[in-house]
Amino acid sequence: MLPENLERSKLKTLYAELYPAYDDILQSIHRQVRNVLKDHGSFPTIKYRVKRFDTYFDKLVKLLRRRQKDETPVITDLLGLRIICPFLEDLEVIENLIKTVFKVVELERKGSRLSIGEFGYDSVHFLIKIDPLGRESRLPYTSDICEVQLRTILQDAWAEVEHELIYKSDITLPIKSVRRKLAALNATLALSDLIFQEIRDYQKEIREHDRRRRQSLEAKLAFTPQIDKNLEDLQLLNDKQPAFHSEFKIVKGEVNLDKALLAALEAHSGGFLEKAIEIYTSILRLKMKDSLRSIIYNHRGMAYFGLSDYLRAIRDFSKSIKYDRENIRCYNNRALTFRVIKRYERSLDDYDRSISLNPSQIDGFWGRAQTFYEMKLYSQCLSDCDKALNIQSDFAPAQSLIKRLNKLML
Repeated sequence: MLPENLERSKLKTLYAELYPAYDDILQSIHRQVRNVLKDHGSFPTIKYRVKRFDTYFDKLVKLLRRRQKDETPVITDLLGLRIICPFLEDLEVIENLIKTVFKVVELERKGSRLSIGEFGYDSVHFLIKIDPLGRESRLPYTSDICEVQLRTILQDAWAEVEHELIYKSDITLPIKSVRRKLAALNATLALSDLIFQEIRDYQKEIREHDRRRRQSLEAKLAFTPQIDKNLEDLQLLNDKQPAFHSEFKIVKGEVNLDKALLAALEAHSGGFLEKAIEIYTSILRLKMKDSLRSIIYNHRGMAYFGLSDYLRAIRDFSKSIKYDRENIRCYNNRALTFRVIKRYERSLDDYDRSISLNPSQIDGFWGRAQTFYEMKLYSQCLSDCDKALNIQSDFAPAQSLIKRLNKLML
């Protein structure tokens, strides 16, 4: 039996009066969350809602019926915001960002207490403090709290389906086989999240390896008159490597794209540049999307660069750009190659294009700074070093070059 002041029609009228204020608060929270994630370079899907009156009232009735003596139940999810991101690694990052902006009064990890034979969705739930409406101007048994849910896309999909099948349903699931199937499905989705994250980690590892290799080449070429000698030493190191032992073999008319890509990357990363070029060439005979063809040409160009075959490298970088006009790496790689062969104006043109495509990447400014340095245009070089440091304040090569420039410009 509900108290008189909780009569449904009166509550519904109060809900309608307070809804605009609740909605304003929720939109303000949404803007704060969106802006802090955007500043961090994160753009997940964000959903938000004020709980519908019928849902609020039904929950209130249940809480009052189940409450213990002298217990005051509180509804904490009248205001709700959900953040949905692609990968598991995003969860921790976003969780930490939320904690820096809002006062978190409670945090719960749903699904962590389930046994292996049970099913339920994984999710991180925050209760965050919001601006108070005032005791007399808020719905009964609510508080100045907003619930924030943080999930991956797959976790959210499962939660939506489970909510319909179980939470909102008045039909229980006593059949063990049905419950086992739901548990298995939930486990499959959880495993899929892990696999997606593994793929993501592998991609990041490849990109990082590519970045280190590019920086290594830049370091070998920077500020030394013995450019060709450095590249000869690089090739000599390659000549001393043991033979390439990948099981991948090129059979005429039969090239498996996935296996070929892995074999090419293995050869390239191991310094077997001629073998890598051979495999890249076989891949380029296949039908593929222009974006992938651009990537293959770029990698083959880098292999040619490592062999000091600069004209073939430039040709491949140019073909890569033909298939993807916004491939920033290709412009940077071609600019580097033009600098090696002392075609400085062409080098500057490519760095300019790279920077125009993405002014927040350090490689364009740092590469252009080195070209300016070799052209003895020290003021422009200093300017680009400063821009590189604005992007990454602890970038040691730019700091070192500035010291060198200050001595030259005294």
